[in-house]
Amino acid sequence: MDQRSATRHDARMFIKIRNGTYDQGAMVVDISRTGMGVEMHDTRNMRIGDRVEVHSEKLGFLNGQIRWVRGNRLGILFDMNSNNAAKIAGFFKYYHR
Repeated sequence: MDQRSATRHDARMFIKIRNGTYDQGAMVVDISRTGMGVEMHDTRNMRIGDRVEVHSEKLGFLNGQIRWVRGNRLGILFDMNSNNAAKIAGFFKYYHR
């Protein structure tokens, strides 16, 4: 499935994003099976192409890559591996209605 055509769902949950040694809190704006859009107070240390780790109580630890940065928002494309896929499927099954 093309990641841009994945259905996005509104979601509001607090996450932490780790970009190397830089850690910052963020709020999820929307989420799909392939990625998420987040809002942050400060995106200065976030660059397109950077590898990131997303930490969430509901999602666990997910790996991905920053695909876009616009103002105080950014998009993360999840790594497409079985571990991330299982965590995202679990989120949609148990948390997102």
